[in-house]
Amino acid sequence: MKKILVPIDFSPYAAAAFETAMRIAAKGESSIIAVNVVGSTLDWASMRPEAKEKETKILDQLQEATAKLGEFLAPYTQPHVPLHTQVLVGIPYDQVCKLAAAENTDLIVLGAYGQGHAPEKHIGSHVQRILREAHCPVLAVKKALNGNALRKMVFAAKFHSDSKEAFLQLRPLIRQLRCSVHFLYINTPEGFTRTADADAAMQQYANGLEDIVIHKHIYNDTSAEAGILNFAQKLDAGFIAFATNERKNSRTYQIGHTETVLFKGDYAVLSVKFT
Repeated sequence: MKKILVPIDFSPYAAAAFETAMRIAAKGESSIIAVNVVGSTLDWASMRPEAKEKETKILDQLQEATAKLGEFLAPYTQPHVPLHTQVLVGIPYDQVCKLAAAENTDLIVLGAYGQGHAPEKHIGSHVQRILREAHCPVLAVKKALNGNALRKMVFAAKFHSDSKEAFLQLRPLIRQLRCSVHFLYINTPEGFTRTADADAAMQQYANGLEDIVIHKHIYNDTSAEAGILNFAQKLDAGFIAFATNERKNSRTYQIGHTETVLFKGDYAVLSVKFT
């Protein structure tokens, strides 16, 4: 992986995301872009300089954020990991997704909650939008992942070919982490699948992935979300990955499953979307 983007809102969750991104980058040759977005509905990038001069509040916020960003990141930086910082103005999720696309980033690492968000509430709205709209995989964390946590990934799926291309977007990260991947097929009372069929689907999905250490599991539970979380706990996994979309069909998990697992569990969640 070449570039990792980390949105920074100066919350403890952003610090955890940046620390995690540093650990990931240190395992390869990745650089990190840390970005803070001063929230505004103004089209700041298109405004003329004389118009910007009238927005004294935003200019003050820009100056404050620029000064604060380096200080906030300093405890977690590593000298051999290239770091670039930016402060932008706009709607946070929109600016993050646009910057990720413009920089062609390989991964976004962000906090599951934002500044001032209570952990007992649902994940932040900007996090939800980034999960849905980012062009690249997104890793959402509640706490910093250490080296052990990055070694074991659960990939929960129904293993139809529709999502295979999306999974391949995770390959550079998997290679960089040198982590084992645990294919997980959840059987529920409402969506029962024969073991032979689930095994065959996972085996077909694994074809061409011989460079990755893959273990295959079938787990029975009352719901997909419960099964994913219970299995991850049993395995002592570090993070859980999904390839999702927003179409309502039985061939794949929807983005809502990702958000529910992220909210209900303590695990970091890696999500990549497909159409």
